[in-house]
Amino acid sequence: MSFDLSDAQWAGFSIVVLGIVLLLATVVRRYVPLFASLFIPTSVIAGFVILLIGPQLLGVWTDTDGAIPGEVLAIWATLPGLLINVVFAAVMLGKKLPKPAQIWRASAPHVIFGSALSFGQFALGALAVALILTPFFGVTDLAGSIIELSFAGGHGTIAGMGPLLAEAGASELIDLGLGLATISMVTGIVGGSLLVRWAVKNPRIQLARTTPLTGKEAHDLNNAGVDPSERDAEPDNRGMGPVTVALMCIALAIAAAIGLLEAFRFVANLFGSDVFDSFPLFPFAVIGGYLVQLAATAIKQDHFIEKRSVNGISAISLDVLIATAIGTMGLATLGANVPVLVVFTILAVAWSVIALIVFGPRIHGRDWFEHAIADFGQSQGNVATGFVLADMVDPQRRTNAANAYGYKQLGYEPFLGGGLITAFSVPLIIAWGSLTFGLVSLGLAVGFLACGMWRRRALDRAASPQAAARA
Repeated sequence: MSFDLSDAQWAGFSIVVLGIVLLLATVVRRYVPLFASLFIPTSVIAGFVILLIGPQLLGVWTDTDGAIPGEVLAIWATLPGLLINVVFAAVMLGKKLPKPAQIWRASAPHVIFGSALSFGQFALGALAVALILTPFFGVTDLAGSIIELSFAGGHGTIAGMGPLLAEAGASELIDLGLGLATISMVTGIVGGSLLVRWAVKNPRIQLARTTPLTGKEAHDLNNAGVDPSERDAEPDNRGMGPVTVALMCIALAIAAAIGLLEAFRFVANLFGSDVFDSFPLFPFAVIGGYLVQLAATAIKQDHFIEKRSVNGISAISLDVLIATAIGTMGLATLGANVPVLVVFTILAVAWSVIALIVFGPRIHGRDWFEHAIADFGQSQGNVATGFVLADMVDPQRRTNAANAYGYKQLGYEPFLGGGLITAFSVPLIIAWGSLTFGLVSLGLAVGFLACGMWRRRALDRAASPQAAARA
């Protein structure tokens, strides 16, 4: 099948084909109960549908190019690196911004615990590369940060880092990272739901939720992070629909991010450094979103930015990002690196589970599981996965876990899980090597854990005399 289309027509046609693929994935999820019971997102299924009917599987089996034109796949391959900017720009838009002190009090345990999880992923990945994977499997030293890029960062982070990895001579890490990010989507949702089920049955853990989790519940990544009271809000839009306002603000946030990145490049070039020349845009998009929300709040126009509409645009972007990232990843690279995938997956999942059980209660304190499971989700997927797991364990939002986790993104996302430190990890490994990078990351992970536990003990000690005085 061949079409004589212009570039613009191919772009439009690729959207049509993607819509059909998402419909097929929706049908599969509806009629295969296992996927719904495991809360597997439709976008993940769509990605595997693309692989199945594309040139890498159907094409090989039938000795053809598959059922999807190469021009469409080429367009899809570029989308994740672009759409990650939309997803990151939307993180802080539409959120009410309390005073910084209030934000810190609510989000501090999440920022500290999330940072410990990320630096632990850096440490485990880098030390595994330096001590096992490079000597015995010939893996490039640059793979030292791939766990954090893939698990805490996700498909968009890997895609956004693609040019930097390719320039560093490690383009094979893009497909490896996309494979790990796909695994993390499953381990985050499936593993997280299993942990919620375990916690509900554990008499030693007090939860807001007391009823067992069932596969019939609707926990949707597309509604993640939206408070139930916000979902039907209709602000005065002054001639623009709320979705148009949200799109405008996301565009402004990305424009601000471009300005920030160009400013950093200009300053770095003045000092003879090219460190920002290949630096990705998306880490600055979170900051751009915060600046737009801050400006709207300052001029008392923030009520026009409806969180439900912002999340709608972000959700579409995330679904397309995940589907196209999975659908265009190279299976040959993954097949040649199965032992590496297994090692990284075991390390990433084991670390997040152990940290949740051992350090979660020592850092979060009251309602620790509701709070820590959200951080677990982010370390195993993305921001939305954390919100989904928080809603699983506290569907009525009786605790402030979802709210505090949302404010966490102000102090966490600009730096880790796809932020500036995540983006700098590859240049740092080039400069230091994985062993040194791993040891430094290990020290930082231990430091954050110690800080979090010390802070919790200090708060508990301060609260004890007050409780005794009231008694």
